[in-house]
Amino acid sequence: ADRFGITVTYLAPDKAVYLSIVEGLARQHGLAIDTPTLHRRALEWEVWNNGRSGRTARQFIDHLIGELALRV
Repeated sequence: ADRFGITVTYLAPDKAVYLSIVEGLARQHGLAIDTPTLHRRALEWEVWNNGRSGRTARQFIDHLIGELALRV
């Protein structure tokens, strides 16, 4: 960024936006998990994994996909 004289800032989404991202990703992957549980687990995940972001939401969903696959 310094090379071009610009700064790109990424702001963390608020709680509602973060959960909306999580819901969308879960829906895309066809995950069978109830919304209150999905929200609770997503919020727990973001506390322990670098805060709220699109990347954190994606990592949570990837983790959840693996966890659910092991239960089958």
